[in-house]
Amino acid sequence: MMTQPRQSRRTSVFWRVSGALVAAQLATGLLAIWFTVWFASDRSADLAENSLRVRIDALAEEIERAGAPLELGLEQLPEKILANLSYRFPDPVSLLDIDGQLLGVFYPASDAFEGPVSDSTVKPVVPGNAEARIAAGDITVDRSDDAVAGGSAIAALYDPSGIIVGGVMVQPITETMARELAPTRSAFRRALWTVILVAVAMAISLGAGFTWWMVRPLRRIAAQVEEIGAGNFDSRVDIEGDHEIARLGSAVNAMAEKVAESVEALKTTDRLRRELVANVGHDLRTPLAALKGFVEEGRRFQREERSDDVLRALLSADVQVNYIQRLVEDLFELSLLENPEPRLRREPVPLAELLNDVIRRHTGPMEEAKIEFIHDIPGSLPILEGDGTRLLRLLDNLLSNARRHTPADGRISLCAQELPAKVEICVEDSGEGMDAEVLALIFDRYFRGDTSRTRGDRGTGLGLAICRAIATSHGGALLAESEPGKGTRMTLTLPI
Repeated sequence: MMTQPRQSRRTSVFWRVSGALVAAQLATGLLAIWFTVWFASDRSADLAENSLRVRIDALAEEIERAGAPLELGLEQLPEKILANLSYRFPDPVSLLDIDGQLLGVFYPASDAFEGPVSDSTVKPVVPGNAEARIAAGDITVDRSDDAVAGGSAIAALYDPSGIIVGGVMVQPITETMARELAPTRSAFRRALWTVILVAVAMAISLGAGFTWWMVRPLRRIAAQVEEIGAGNFDSRVDIEGDHEIARLGSAVNAMAEKVAESVEALKTTDRLRRELVANVGHDLRTPLAALKGFVEEGRRFQREERSDDVLRALLSADVQVNYIQRLVEDLFELSLLENPEPRLRREPVPLAELLNDVIRRHTGPMEEAKIEFIHDIPGSLPILEGDGTRLLRLLDNLLSNARRHTPADGRISLCAQELPAKVEICVEDSGEGMDAEVLALIFDRYFRGDTSRTRGDRGTGLGLAICRAIATSHGGALLAESEPGKGTRMTLTLPI
């Protein structure tokens, strides 16, 4: 038996389905996160900007409170306040006078913040509108790069009397905004990983359930197909329902039945072929040997110039040739009829007309044999669907066989009658009959018996076997009844 290769895990439908589901879940989750980020990015930036505005406002108030009074100018701020400016933002903090001129730059202390901070290589740039922004007295944050690269944040500074004396500026604000947005970005990353993990878990769970529901019966079908391919044609798929997989299983079962029928037909054909070859070889051996003997005898008589003996040898050889021809034709006919699907030329057959034709063909031979021929054929017999030529041969064989085995002054009768769903035809003779042992064998191939009924008969021994095969191929039956000394009755039944 052929062995089938074991299916690789990587080629399993389960992993393909799970992979597709993982990809679909990830695509859906990532798309949702992308839309969330896209819609929330501006809002997050606005919140970060507000936070920066609050922080720089708080720094301005702290400078105003700790440096009061500020009438002397920002250049006179205490060292403690100036040192504190390096710990407030990760970007450079600058002091501006009322005209927007740069008074001093304070870079973030490296020990005050985790992560990267701006260093002395980053030179703050005062926006061209700094004077106006200070004079407006508001806290302004510009995230764009329109005025200066990196954006800027400016808050005005007031003295105790409420007069603007300058401003505090954070420029650029890149690191500050990045730190403000860091929690949001971290939340997005966590959401991304959560979506990935949940998508993988859900895809594997759905893949397992999907495999159990759909792939498992497909694997059963594949296993049954492999068994059928290995030669087990009795294997069948057991799947209930009316869905596509059930219909696939039904199609596989139908295919297996067709294959099994084809294999059986091939076996039957091969058996019939071998039987035909064996029978032909067996049955031709004796007549061919006799034919060869008569031919050799004729040659010898010709050399001895015995013309009368040559003629007798040729006549004997001709008898053997005719016998061989009949034998081959009968064997071929029987092999065709015993096929599981015999080739019949089906056509409407008027049964009464067929039987009357048979009667006309046998009336003369019956009179020559001095046998009383009785027939009763109703004109109302139905029209059958069948092979008229073979049915005619069947009836010819039955009447010829009855005539050969009925003595002079005997009687043969042919009658027919219509019964429910069938027609019955009987051929009965008044010959010597047969015992039960011989009766059980008369439909076998080559059986001719050894009684006076068959002694000296040069038939092929296939006539009754062909008759029964013709009846069976038409869906009917041929039965024989006989008793020694009481004759024989052959009954043919054919379906209407």
